[in-house]
Amino acid sequence: MKRYLGVIALTLFIGGSAAARLPAAEAKDPVQQDSLSDLIDVLAEKGVLSTEEQEGLKQRIEAAEKAAPPPAPEKPEYPTVKTKVRVETRFSSVQEDEGQPYFGSRDDRTGGDGFAVRRARLYVMGDLNPNTGYKVQYQSDWGHDKVNLHIGQMEWRGWEFADLIMGQIQSPVGYELPVSDAYLLCTDRSAVSNFLPPDKDIGLRLDSKRPILGRLDYQLYLGNGSGKHTTNTDGGYLWASRVTAKPRPDLSVGASYSHNRGTNYSPYQSRFLNKNGDPYGLLAAYAAASVDETCWEIDAQWRFQDSCLWAEYIRSKIAPDGTASITTDGYYVYLHHLLPYRGRRDKLEALLGYQQFDANRDVTDQYDLTAYTLGLNYHITGSRYGKPRCQEMIRLNYVWSREAEGEVNNDKLVIQYQLWF
Repeated sequence: MKRYLGVIALTLFIGGSAAARLPAAEAKDPVQQDSLSDLIDVLAEKGVLSTEEQEGLKQRIEAAEKAAPPPAPEKPEYPTVKTKVRVETRFSSVQEDEGQPYFGSRDDRTGGDGFAVRRARLYVMGDLNPNTGYKVQYQSDWGHDKVNLHIGQMEWRGWEFADLIMGQIQSPVGYELPVSDAYLLCTDRSAVSNFLPPDKDIGLRLDSKRPILGRLDYQLYLGNGSGKHTTNTDGGYLWASRVTAKPRPDLSVGASYSHNRGTNYSPYQSRFLNKNGDPYGLLAAYAAASVDETCWEIDAQWRFQDSCLWAEYIRSKIAPDGTASITTDGYYVYLHHLLPYRGRRDKLEALLGYQQFDANRDVTDQYDLTAYTLGLNYHITGSRYGKPRCQEMIRLNYVWSREAEGEVNNDKLVIQYQLWF
């Protein structure tokens, strides 16, 4: 009787221990396991348990201690669809906005400051199957009533060495330009990023999955060279490439190159020349699709403790058929530093910015820009440095602008609120 009571008690103890054991992700206390094994051995020595019962109970303990296998991940049902909306509203105040040059923001145009919807974006994205994805983005910026297609791309991920992206997509030239507006450090991109690198175009891009030469990632691009929404009407195409590397974990470097032969469009033509009255008489050559554009750039991003440095230099050669070419270039340097706020170091961020832009290196004029930016970013929900990323944030910038000739009082204050859901 004594033997059977011992077996029953021990069985109940083992069963209770197994039922109340910690979740599989947590480690079992080895002391508890060893004590139970010792108890079984003592009972066997006293003759309460037979050798078979001793081994059987130890096997039950071992089985109870084994973690249950994790459930198999659920397979998605294709096609998948996900939508997102991003809205940016802003208030800007320019010191004196009469007769100022345009450097890439509507605030730079007379009467362009005040309240405005800076960006309104709708994203629709997903997968058609495990190897095929898609992304469509519509935009309505600055309160325009006309909604237009900003990005429309298909992605093929079935190759081991690279992904193929096709459609109306971003060219891979430069660092700041391809960065999503949601993750910019300043309220606006630098002038050199706005005007010189090729922007979105209709074409094909190959993004590497495996580095070449041991550490270089690459992007190769072929576009129609006439900008988004526009069909190429001649034999010229936009060729572009970019390589990036991480010499060390806290440092990234990159370089880009592009050539657009016989083009009728570029950001320099559409954003700078058109909006500044064609100061160098180049629009006629663009209209005749007889301009060759060559652009190259280098950039670096260095993170050290709670600070990060962005720097980029871009140069373009504009060569109209039959007339002398011009060279335009510029660069920016940004330093941002995370500040402690309510026990966290990813919410509040101070920013210092410096940029230069020279629209024509052979001429000293009003379009030679030097600008300084002092900024503060507050991540309300999410953060650029974690997940979810930048779901809600406020940017505050004050920008001092200085022109080489014909300087105007166009310093400005910008407050921009972003919501992404």
